[in-house]
Amino acid sequence: MGRLRLPDLLTLGNLLSGLVALSYTYQRAWGMVLVFVLVGAVCDLLDGALARLLKSPSALGKELDSLSDLVTFGVVPAFALYHYVKPLLASLPYHPEARYLMVVVPFSLPLFAAWRLARFNIETASNESPFFSGMPTPFQGLFWALWIYSEPKGFWLHPAMWGALIGLLGLLMVSRWPFLSLKKPRLVLPWVLIVAVWTGVSLYFFPLTAAIPLSALGYGLISGVAYTRDGGKKGERPLQDSNLRPSG
Repeated sequence: MGRLRLPDLLTLGNLLSGLVALSYTYQRAWGMVLVFVLVGAVCDLLDGALARLLKSPSALGKELDSLSDLVTFGVVPAFALYHYVKPLLASLPYHPEARYLMVVVPFSLPLFAAWRLARFNIETASNESPFFSGMPTPFQGLFWALWIYSEPKGFWLHPAMWGALIGLLGLLMVSRWPFLSLKKPRLVLPWVLIVAVWTGVSLYFFPLTAAIPLSALGYGLISGVAYTRDGGKKGERPLQDSNLRPSG
């Protein structure tokens, strides 16, 4: 029987944060949703760091990590998007079927997240690689929590744009596109700084609702260039979410 270890308690903190964030989606309290998704992300970052520090591998921790990520960064964004757009549907001048799809499409996100996490639990890759394979699940969860907090309006609520944005990020989660690992920034520090500058410029020149997708676009494109120039030369396979934690 698996025993709970100190990193596992942080993983459970991630799960608890996700459940609290989920409850706030029903109240449309987007600030609180963002806060608790951020708390979950911090717990997710620290549990892996602590597990590596203690050198305590745990199969239980690995499964808990995937379950917690699925809830906090998969289920919570789906319900946030659903509860955000549902009260607005009556005011949108689109065909009823298109508006109905807008409340259904968000629930593809936990499906993509589950697929990603399950696939990566059975795959192996170099723990030394500074790249993820596909968009990291926590990043995707933070993206949606922050984007909904910005309260998107206008063309962002067009059914085509709404569905395309959700579908694109979902597919990026299960893709093989390399993304810089922000958990190992020292290995790719110049590229991380470029991403930070891109994000800062986006936030300065554009409204938050547009700056967030632009920042994610920059993260993806810059990561691809970085992998082509650095990671690809070393023959490294991008690592997976689950492989970041030797324990939990």
